[in-house]
Amino acid sequence: MLKLLLVPATLAAALTVAAPAYAGEEEFLTDLANNNFTGPTDVALTMGYQICTDIAHSVPEATTVEAIYQNTADEVTYEDAQFIYDAAFIYLC
Repeated sequence: MLKLLLVPATLAAALTVAAPAYAGEEEFLTDLANNNFTGPTDVALTMGYQICTDIAHSVPEATTVEAIYQNTADEVTYEDAQFIYDAAFIYLC
């Protein structure tokens, strides 16, 4: 009987842990949309998680922001790139 109770409890714990990650993605995308960033959500999320990878590997913030600025559409300013970096840090990392 304990095994049957343990499996649902473990599953419930896993779902509880997984939910905030999804919520973070939604908040990240909403923050970008509310600030007039458009484009495919998969591209935005990929960029956001790459920012998190850079942070985890101690890549200097200025280096990552410059890469965002250089590798996005022409209308994205350096300030926009900084905003994207900050949003990823807040919601995805």
